[in-house]
Amino acid sequence: MRQIEVLAPAGSFETMKAAYKAGADAVYMGGPMFGARAYADNADMEQMLSAIDYAHLHGRKLYMTVNTLLKNIEIEGQLTEYIRPFYEQGLDAVIVQDLGVMTLIHTLFPDMAIHASTQMTVCGTQYGEWLRDHGASRIVTPRELDLSEIANMKRRTGVEIETFVHGALCYCYSGQCLMSSMIGGRSGNRGRCAQPCRLPWTFQADHKSSSGYLLSPKDLCSLSLLPDLIDAGVDSLKIEGRMKKPEYAALTAYLYRKYTDMYLTGGRENYHVDKEDIHQLMDLYNRGGFTDGYFNRHNGGGMMSVHRPNHSGVYIGQGSMGRKDEIIIQAEEALGTGDVLELPDGQSVKIDRNVAVGGRLKLQYAGKPFKQPCRIMRTRNESLIRSVTEQYVKNSDLKEKLYGYISISKDLPARIDLYHEDDHAAAEGAIVQAAEKRPLEKEEICKRLMKTGGTAFEFENLEISLDEGCYMTVQELNQLRRKALEEMEQVMLKPYRRIWQPSPDTSVHIDKKTESGFEVSVLVSSKEQAKVAVEFEEISRIYFNYEGNKELVLEISELVHRAGKLFYLAMPYILRKDTDALCLAQKQILCRNVTDGFLIRNMETLLMLRREGFDQPCISDYNMYCMNDRASQVYTQMVDQITLPAELNRKELAGLLASGNGEMIVYGYQPLMVSAQCLLKTTGKCTEKPGYYELEDRKHKKFQVHNVCAFCYNLIYNSVPLYLMDVVSEVMQIGAAGMRLQFTGETAETVRRMISDGVRAAKGEHVTAAGDFTKGHYKRGVE
Repeated sequence: MRQIEVLAPAGSFETMKAAYKAGADAVYMGGPMFGARAYADNADMEQMLSAIDYAHLHGRKLYMTVNTLLKNIEIEGQLTEYIRPFYEQGLDAVIVQDLGVMTLIHTLFPDMAIHASTQMTVCGTQYGEWLRDHGASRIVTPRELDLSEIANMKRRTGVEIETFVHGALCYCYSGQCLMSSMIGGRSGNRGRCAQPCRLPWTFQADHKSSSGYLLSPKDLCSLSLLPDLIDAGVDSLKIEGRMKKPEYAALTAYLYRKYTDMYLTGGRENYHVDKEDIHQLMDLYNRGGFTDGYFNRHNGGGMMSVHRPNHSGVYIGQGSMGRKDEIIIQAEEALGTGDVLELPDGQSVKIDRNVAVGGRLKLQYAGKPFKQPCRIMRTRNESLIRSVTEQYVKNSDLKEKLYGYISISKDLPARIDLYHEDDHAAAEGAIVQAAEKRPLEKEEICKRLMKTGGTAFEFENLEISLDEGCYMTVQELNQLRRKALEEMEQVMLKPYRRIWQPSPDTSVHIDKKTESGFEVSVLVSSKEQAKVAVEFEEISRIYFNYEGNKELVLEISELVHRAGKLFYLAMPYILRKDTDALCLAQKQILCRNVTDGFLIRNMETLLMLRREGFDQPCISDYNMYCMNDRASQVYTQMVDQITLPAELNRKELAGLLASGNGEMIVYGYQPLMVSAQCLLKTTGKCTEKPGYYELEDRKHKKFQVHNVCAFCYNLIYNSVPLYLMDVVSEVMQIGAAGMRLQFTGETAETVRRMISDGVRAAKGEHVTAAGDFTKGHYKRGVE
């Protein structure tokens, strides 16, 4: 029978044990550094080493998250010594986002599995194949992929496929979000996301506004789709939630193991999900109900929890006003002491008695009186939590069954042999003495040896061979037991231990590819902007955001070429099967006589272009992260120039060897999110017509939203543009090869003014920002 892994989250050692007890085959945990949940109760060094051993003693696996972008000082000064003890202990795999981290780990620890994180945004099979060929043994698919894309990924790559099946969904494609970083200074790429998507927003489109938690998706629940996921080739069913409590990890692991086994043993005809199990999961945690995610759809308002961003609880009955300060609840579901109910005014009340179905509950109510009966939700089911806690959390220690044989003969060392599956361990103790008074009895020996206490073992069977008239002290028997169990533990763990052999050369080599001086380039999004850009002779290269509009590309290409400048096509932020097909259907615009080069936003695009024979220069954009020299080295071997990262400060940028091959963005509204969701569709109806709309946060800051209909994603831009023209002299000192100004919905007048500032700054003139701008992370950087 095919083995399907249930992979549970563990934010702590306690949670890990509960997940294993409930049926998880593996857990993923963060160590003390470099994990994408910096605020979880992550294990320290000793706990992590113990966790690895605990997993292996019980036939399970443990994966460690190293899934953040690392800076030079971290990847060069800390990463190797950080990974080494876990590697030597037998860590099963690391989950990585950073290509520099991946290549270094693959070089230094070649026999340890590497899992490509969902943060890598692996949307296409060619990228999957590339990762496989460069060390990845597993791909964690983006949550946005549908079943056919997952099946194609498995079929084409042959690597293990891990897919999120339960828990929180991000609004943005994972790894493509800068919102928390830019507006709050806490980088999701560095494990410190502040979750601004869970805050209230107002969306303005066509003179209509909609308010709510518009960027907050419902939680994912895939129990009904497990047969489809398994048939699509998914090897590991991943549960989200390293910030959640042990009972959450336990119950979700138990139910996903239960239904996975149901399908594997009984097939589709016998597969049925019990509504009560779904109800328990909702009782534990849900945001506005559950969604089955993107597996059978591209997006939709039904996937969003627009009325609240946190646990919604479950409906338990209606409430009506009693006396002035009283609410009467008619229970449609049994309630228990300790349950927490949410009243219409938002207050949470813990009840102090049981209420049967059909019973009534009167509670004090200080909120605004209401006339119509209202829905009452339970946000904590005390009996459910207590039951899961008792079964999986308090009694979480797994025990391995042992067969033991002890031989006690006078004048010989006592000896015990232990057997566990194919493992054998033996230990000898003190010389057995002749009894002077009370000889040993089998019952006493059995009593002492059965006390396996806090070890990983318990005796299933114990045979005792005891000569008459023998004597050993209690201390000697206990010492023999401890020695034997320790020996068995070492025998079982020995196959996992590794000896690290350092690689002779892991130095970074990046050759400077351009000697053409400091260049000024411009990215435009309309023909009107392009007309302004070509007026400036100092502009060497003009990019145009390609959004499926072939005729417009041809027009702007001709306009740019007539002005004697290079025309570069800025390719889609996300390339999936439909996007790939559209690009290739318009091959004419990709040819050399139209396009001189490409601005690349993902590896899928780069690999697609090279596969199809387009050999023009390629420049990787900011979201192909080069936060360290090792990642830069990977990209500079594949592209002609990089874009310097948006989350490093001046000092960190100056320390990048790749800066000489890097173009730096000095002006523009920074894209904060790339989402498969569509705000037009969430708040009304998708028009299938691209445009710019307005999103307003609770502080009344306005963010542009651009729906890119040809490729079906939304771009959300920062509320204020980046302006670094006043520090261009410093950018030159950093060693950057050039600078780029980016325009989205700006007027021709604004474009002309900003380009003028940029050109003057590049000539050494002093310019000053006039208006509301940001310097991004140029000064502050990120933690």
